[in-house]
Amino acid sequence: MPSAPSIHTLPIFRNTYVSEDTGPDRIPVDHRVNGQRIKYWRALRATGPIKWEVFPHFPLVLNADGSPWPEACMWLLDRARTNPHKISSLNPIAQGLRAYREFLDSYGLSWSDFSSEDKYLRPTYIYKTHLQGLVNAGVIRDTTARGRMLTVVGLYRFLMGSERMSFSPLYAPWIDRTVGIQYRDKQGFKQIKEVTTVDVSVKVSNRVYAWDRRIQDGGQLMPLSRLEQKELVGALKKLGNVEYELMHHVTLLSGARIQTVLTLRLGPFLKTTREINQWPFKLQCGPGTGIDTKGNRTNVHLAIQRELYESLHTYAHSERARSRRDKSILKQDPMNYLFLSNRGGPYYESKDERNALRDAAEPLKRSSSTGQNLRSFIANYVIPEIQKSIPGFHYQFHDLRATFGLNWVDAVMSGEGGRQRYLWAREQLRKLMWHKSATTTDRYIEYRQTAENLDAAEASWGQDLVRLIKSA
Repeated sequence: MPSAPSIHTLPIFRNTYVSEDTGPDRIPVDHRVNGQRIKYWRALRATGPIKWEVFPHFPLVLNADGSPWPEACMWLLDRARTNPHKISSLNPIAQGLRAYREFLDSYGLSWSDFSSEDKYLRPTYIYKTHLQGLVNAGVIRDTTARGRMLTVVGLYRFLMGSERMSFSPLYAPWIDRTVGIQYRDKQGFKQIKEVTTVDVSVKVSNRVYAWDRRIQDGGQLMPLSRLEQKELVGALKKLGNVEYELMHHVTLLSGARIQTVLTLRLGPFLKTTREINQWPFKLQCGPGTGIDTKGNRTNVHLAIQRELYESLHTYAHSERARSRRDKSILKQDPMNYLFLSNRGGPYYESKDERNALRDAAEPLKRSSSTGQNLRSFIANYVIPEIQKSIPGFHYQFHDLRATFGLNWVDAVMSGEGGRQRYLWAREQLRKLMWHKSATTTDRYIEYRQTAENLDAAEASWGQDLVRLIKSA
């Protein structure tokens, strides 16, 4: 029995109700409580074509005694039913709820006790102070604290807004206030957007290190230098794992994110180069293709250069790849993954398959594959190999995306062309990297100039004062 609140993930969660009737579609419940036998049946709330009452990999928040925390679990279920295509997003929310429950238990507080007229004695305000203390002590980041507090606010908003839960605290868990946020729209015009905030939210610092050379693109990315790219390619070849090597090549040469690379399908790479009408090969990705994109972006394409396509085509027809597919469920089906583990499993299970209902005979997994094997290979083998020649070297897979973008900019911006060439390069790179905002693309276009300015500033910054100090 656990001694602290925890998370338990159900391989399959079925939303059911108590039924007095038996039948093939009923789930029997038969157990004893205090020596008394309890027996009844449960029926799915929805059957037939409506499948969104059955959720794979559903997290439950458990109390310290191992029992479910009903209110937290009901909110997770509500969120699952609201957006059944994003079940994986429940995991960080469940972790935030677990952290809140652990805090409540450690201080002997009840989640529902808002009886104090002094707002600073209510659990939400006490928790906000607790989180701020963890941030100040360097235990957690301010973004983590903010996320945990937002989770708590979301829980109470659900409980207060749900007629079924009928939660009505004596005093308010927080005070709402409306603020106007100024921003620029896509045309560059200033706009004001009203948002509602709460006085228990944790503020996040937006300070950026002055000498930071990373690119903000779905995370802080550091493009690899030419030397680092050379060492990376050599290390991958030396290590000899063709799947991981090709995964790196795909992102270095197309800018694809990890979830896109690892959900590439077999079918598009079965054709010979003679059957491809034009180069680069235009590979459609997103919903309906089986290839994942960030935020389910639609109508986007990867540009696959001929040399890269030839490598992927050769691999697709190799005996190594065929034997891995033979161990998988889809076998040699064109919709099978291009990259499979030596046991025939995916390196990254696509969103469609994570959300799909499983056949009763199919074994269930506790968690979905999300690229951890690739990350472990990088940390345990690739980085140590490169550090033999470049001490202190480190990278994350997503840095390869930034490397692609910067390589492309260096190639097309080397000549003259002025403003017209800049705008052309900006729009082409935006399409290649699927940027929603051209502002993100600008960070790649202007990176070299920014880096040169930083180098110049770093070289001369304070030199006169340093010489004065030394001469004193």
